[in-house]
Amino acid sequence: MSTLPYNGIRIIELSNTLSGRLAGLLFADQGAEVFIARPADFTPDDHDDFFDRNKIAISPNGLEDTSTADIIIVDGDVEIDRLPQQVILRITAALPGDEIYGDLDADCSEDLLNALVGFFTDMATVGKFVGRPVIYTPLPLCSVYAGVNGAIATAAALVDRARCGKGREIISSRIAGGLSAIGALALITKGEPQHLKPADLTGLPDGVDPASAKKALQDAAVDPNKQLWLEQRLIPLNAPYKTSDNHFAMGIAGVNRRIAKRFLTALGLWDEALAAGMVDVDPYDPKNNGYRGRNLADAGSMNFQHNAWLADKISEVMVTKTAMEWEKELCEAGIPAVKIRSFEEWMQDKEARASRLVSHVNGLEKVQLGRVAWLDSAQPYNELEACKRQSSMPKRAAALPKVNEDKSVAKRPLEGFVLVDFANVIAGPNCGRMFSELGATVYKIDPMHPQHAPIIMVTWAAEHGVGKKSIILDMHTEEGKAVMRKIVAKADMVMANKRDNQFVRMGLGREMLDKINPNIIAVQLTGHKGEKPAARDNYPGYDPALQGATGLMHRFGPDGCPTFHGVASCVDYLCGYLGCWAGVSALFARQQRQDGKGDWAGTSLAAAASLTQLLLQHTPAPASATGPDATGMNESERWYKTSDGFVFALGDHDLSEELASLNVAGALSYLQDKNIQAVPVQTCKELAQRHQETPCKTVTFEKRLRDGWESHNFSPTWFVFDGECVGCPGVAARIGSDALEILKGLGYNEEEIEQMIKDRVVGPTQWIAT
Repeated sequence: MSTLPYNGIRIIELSNTLSGRLAGLLFADQGAEVFIARPADFTPDDHDDFFDRNKIAISPNGLEDTSTADIIIVDGDVEIDRLPQQVILRITAALPGDEIYGDLDADCSEDLLNALVGFFTDMATVGKFVGRPVIYTPLPLCSVYAGVNGAIATAAALVDRARCGKGREIISSRIAGGLSAIGALALITKGEPQHLKPADLTGLPDGVDPASAKKALQDAAVDPNKQLWLEQRLIPLNAPYKTSDNHFAMGIAGVNRRIAKRFLTALGLWDEALAAGMVDVDPYDPKNNGYRGRNLADAGSMNFQHNAWLADKISEVMVTKTAMEWEKELCEAGIPAVKIRSFEEWMQDKEARASRLVSHVNGLEKVQLGRVAWLDSAQPYNELEACKRQSSMPKRAAALPKVNEDKSVAKRPLEGFVLVDFANVIAGPNCGRMFSELGATVYKIDPMHPQHAPIIMVTWAAEHGVGKKSIILDMHTEEGKAVMRKIVAKADMVMANKRDNQFVRMGLGREMLDKINPNIIAVQLTGHKGEKPAARDNYPGYDPALQGATGLMHRFGPDGCPTFHGVASCVDYLCGYLGCWAGVSALFARQQRQDGKGDWAGTSLAAAASLTQLLLQHTPAPASATGPDATGMNESERWYKTSDGFVFALGDHDLSEELASLNVAGALSYLQDKNIQAVPVQTCKELAQRHQETPCKTVTFEKRLRDGWESHNFSPTWFVFDGECVGCPGVAARIGSDALEILKGLGYNEEEIEQMIKDRVVGPTQWIAT
């Protein structure tokens, strides 16, 4: 019998959208029986080979009867008769009835949606400084997110169906999918203590002469070497550097205090940096606020003079070894580092293939991206298979479950489940956020001595901390470990972005979990892992590092200057959502097994970074869609500059001269009169501001307030069950402010709690001693 989690689940996939086909693929890769309609003379292309693998093709009229399916995937408002036990996943562009975006077809252009939500503007992290405020991306990000989110919601509905026997209708909006993964770039927070506020990065760095800065930016706009020089001096601990073999290598050390010290020590520069006036002091201590601008523990706030010193010194050292030597040496020292590769190089990479991040498919010549999540209970996974053809759907092996009329579906399908979230940065915490949005109770445990910068631990928590219960614990103490074990003992899942050895050090390795709670599922997010063991499994990683390893930086930078495609989105969020997909799949598998055993579910930044490029596996993007000057897939379907901004239009010829003298509103009106689809190209913040003032069904940017901490976030319209958005599960707490409630719930009395606070086992709110 198959050990794959969705063995026995039947899906009829009637969707033609990337999102619907990707959702079907995620289920098919994990054992579901997925049927698609293909005429006898159908000739698949490379995209079809990917999206249709592990599925079963039958003639179109063979799918007219959907009564035997557990799940039906459709586009837009296609009418489907749903049985009470069935789950319908409906893919749309906007939510039905949306007053502003409702006229967009379910399968409308990827580019229109990317332009609307900010992926052409906010992903160009350096572009706006060098005169490139808009950079086209050929990555179908809105649709990829919507496909993954739709699969997660569907899997969660199956988990709830096991309790009540009832299915439901789910809507996964492609616009909402994009919004789910760009929130940190629109986030507004007020009320943090002064020393925990993020540095103002909107103006010139302290001490920089305006005339010199203007000249440097002008040079960078036309000379890749000058752009690289500039990027190295803006973020020296996170930038690529030329190596002895004329390739690029990059360490990611600027977001973590401990890693920054390791990195500079490995390069022989730590003592020199301190002698040059830099310091290493705790940024969470208010008395150290005066060290901003030269504190290596909060490198994002370093001033330009110190950054320039670091860039010069690091450049001199990095050129002494090859890129691969640096990748191996630094990673083995616990420092995230990569050789910068193209996507083509990544698809041929030996270790990517060994791990099955890139995989052979039986029946096909070309390799493909592999599974994006994996469960221990399903190992060893069978080989991926090319789409097979059958004459008709066979009878079901087992009937659909019986409806329990005494139980109704839960508003949030994971109500009653408990997750313990040990994660940090973006991917892991937003994985936990998604579980919270789906109804799980989420306990967020943060360390007593955080190593990441306050913008990561505090500011971004205003988005990813919604609905969670927060406590700060010193798990290096026996008392702290005891509290942690009590929380874990009552949970269904633990989740962390940690490597194997880190799980063991935390007391959360599988052997220890089996003693604490043998039924528990561990959800692990890593940098480099795949379905099979490989040499890089224990290498550390951050989003930017895997952008470098998988070709994203190579894709978006000019020749000689690999460039990030967003730092607070793109890969991180997708990895978090793939972690949620893995975790919910493990929950469903545990329900099906009924053996009292837990599981280990995983995904990685490498899998997420690869998946964003799924349409480019065998067909590279054209020159017009590559690099920092990318405009679109061809000369007519592209972004255009107007007198006061930019629009994206699906024209049939180059419209540049026609639109140049018009403003954005005039250009959109002109294009509408010519029946040319077009949208404004805007930043995520511009979209958020518009819909804070005038909310619509798909896009609402809302103000939230708790304990004097104000935040402005997108409402989670990416989860819609039976026509109702789940809404925000609760306002984010100040870090650690739920400690008293959590400890009382574990059975501790007031005297015991007071002693733990006094002994610094339990940390004060936002790490600030009173």
